[in-house]
Amino acid sequence: MQVISSFGRNTEDRVQADVLRQEVNFLRGELSNGLLGLGELQRDLSHLLQRVDTAIEASREVPSNFDDTSKNVKHPTEFYDTTATGQLDYALESMGGSIVSTRDTKDYRSSWFGTCEHPVQRIIQACVVPGDCWAFEGSGAVVIQITGKVHITAVSMEHASRDVLPAGALWSAPKDFSVWGLYSLNDEGHFFGNFTYDVDGSPLQYFPIQEVSPYPFHLIELRIHSNHGNPTYTCLYRFRVHGRKDNQGAAQTSSN
Repeated sequence: MQVISSFGRNTEDRVQADVLRQEVNFLRGELSNGLLGLGELQRDLSHLLQRVDTAIEASREVPSNFDDTSKNVKHPTEFYDTTATGQLDYALESMGGSIVSTRDTKDYRSSWFGTCEHPVQRIIQACVVPGDCWAFEGSGAVVIQITGKVHITAVSMEHASRDVLPAGALWSAPKDFSVWGLYSLNDEGHFFGNFTYDVDGSPLQYFPIQEVSPYPFHLIELRIHSNHGNPTYTCLYRFRVHGRKDNQGAAQTSSN
């Protein structure tokens, strides 16, 4: 897996840092409000957030080589920090992303831990808390309207860590999935590739697209085809969309 290791001193980079700070603050609020009883988890997440803050500050002093620099990252913590500070999530709800449709996917409803009635909007929100996922029966699909028209370069998927989940909970994690770019809900779409989420890997996994398109998209469809063995439901925590804004289209619009 490859991740971007730095970003330059430009407007988009400052926006990325500001968005990340919002996510950090949101996570801290969630820790204070709902996870105080989980002392060990709170300490671990607090340390992680400190590293994110440090990486954000350090990124402001890195030369502008965002598009050309990459590295292989093997340690889960390093992978999380590098991805979080180097890739803007255009699906993030607080940045303007929204859920357009879940097609004919059926929500799974249960009081058992990890399958409470949480809306699909959870997958484009900043905080990943054990049990706070979108659960649906079997396979499923979701169409996300991202922030503006974007040339898609990668996506990432995140599941709660096995360290904070009960035994067997990872079986519900997504396994095989595909990603599509759309212009409308009825569009046949551009196929970006088939991917597999590895439950033995990092909780946050990054997937460069396989089939590049020269055109930008404002709708992204995620289709989850299987999970890791749960016969009843699949649980999706977070889905991110990465790329670069279609600045040429924006320039044409402003000139008109």
